[in-house]
Amino acid sequence: MDNNAALPAADLLESNRDLQGSRAIRLLATTNLSLYATLMERHLSDGQLPETELVIRLERDLHDLNDLQSGLALIKTWAAQGWLHRIVDKRHDQNVCYLSQDARRALDFLRGMRRQDTIATGGSITGIASRLKQVALRVDNDPARIRKHIEAEIAALHEELDQLDAGQRPQPDVTDCYDEARAIALQMERLITDIGQYGTMIEQATAALDEPIDSNTEYRDRQRQMYTDYQAAWDSQGRDSHRAFLRMINDPDQRAEFEADVAAVAEALPALDPALRKVMAGFFELVGHQIDEVERIQQRCAQRVKRFTAFGTMEQSRGVARQLNDAIGAARALLKSSFTDSRLDIDVPLTRHAISSVGALSFKIGDLSNPKPAEHAASDVDLTSFAALTTQVDAPAMSDMLNRALRDGPVELPDAVAMLDTAYLGHVIVLWSWALTQPGTRTDEKDPVSTTVRFRSLDGRDREIAVPRLTFTEPIITLAGAAS
Repeated sequence: MDNNAALPAADLLESNRDLQGSRAIRLLATTNLSLYATLMERHLSDGQLPETELVIRLERDLHDLNDLQSGLALIKTWAAQGWLHRIVDKRHDQNVCYLSQDARRALDFLRGMRRQDTIATGGSITGIASRLKQVALRVDNDPARIRKHIEAEIAALHEELDQLDAGQRPQPDVTDCYDEARAIALQMERLITDIGQYGTMIEQATAALDEPIDSNTEYRDRQRQMYTDYQAAWDSQGRDSHRAFLRMINDPDQRAEFEADVAAVAEALPALDPALRKVMAGFFELVGHQIDEVERIQQRCAQRVKRFTAFGTMEQSRGVARQLNDAIGAARALLKSSFTDSRLDIDVPLTRHAISSVGALSFKIGDLSNPKPAEHAASDVDLTSFAALTTQVDAPAMSDMLNRALRDGPVELPDAVAMLDTAYLGHVIVLWSWALTQPGTRTDEKDPVSTTVRFRSLDGRDREIAVPRLTFTEPIITLAGAAS
């Protein structure tokens, strides 16, 4: 039973909408399906073709079919719909064309309907029973049953050897042979298309990387989705099949033995469907085209990842610069409202005022009289200016942790910091800014009760900072709402 049958109607509808938007379904639903499928199957089913030659072939067929379309215009239409790839062959300095995986899948479906493909043949039950027996014995833990099967196979092989030594060769069941060979050829035809599924998955994993990015948060989310999709492609059966076929193609002994078996079957079964016989004879060549396509997709994806990473590096640098500017602005506001002759608990790089230095502070004493007594600050640092730090910490995971703790009652800010396995200053500042937005929080208190919390600095040392005993009473709904 299909597992999708247990899905809610809305989820199943959304899955079917995704399928309806696929290129393969669009090809099957086009009003020119019969013409497109005819031309694709006649000229592109065997692999790639130079574009100039493809144009000549298409226009010859279009003329015979009394169709006034241009061959080049038809190629451009197919390429725009994602049914055809047009690339530059640098070895021969010319454009070549070949069908996409979606177009091949649609053509496989049409061929199957045209030939009325079926696996329900006279000899199919025998092959199913034999293969099922092999699987059952591999997973069975009954030694007696396994031994009985092995001994029966040994006896059958000895009997066959004795007949061979005596010059006897029993006639095979031709019906069973035809049915098994046809089933194998159908499977090979489908595998030629499915071998490129791994390439399609990594293509989809990087398809969104070329879209514009407006924020650091969007860059982070898209990067995580890319890694998730790549992991799914890495763990897929398509990748396993791709590697297995690649090893087999590159092994001359396995390939020679396989080709000898194909030749023996083709000679002994002359009534096999010509199209399926062609698939068997050209199996390695057709699979080779698919593997070449996967390599081309990998190269395109590598270029996308390179551009995406370069853009992300630039965007992240801009984000850090914006955060530093905000922090410097807040520090300047604090220095304007608070004058003290005590040592600041931060390291400030100093230079002579006559020297211009990026990132250094310069002081010039304009009044040489005795300084006035120190005064308390009239204002505090505006923590809202540090909201951009939410893109530098795993804010969604931290908000989920805090919301789970709030189920058991209010949580104070120092306790929230203590719940983190490794707290950095960014975590403390973000939690502090969230706590200031909680209902009932008073920001006008002169001397709020504070508690010292520990955090890890980027140099690996443990640090301390005094934070007010603010209380979380309401859950953090969203990252944007919490940080605002």
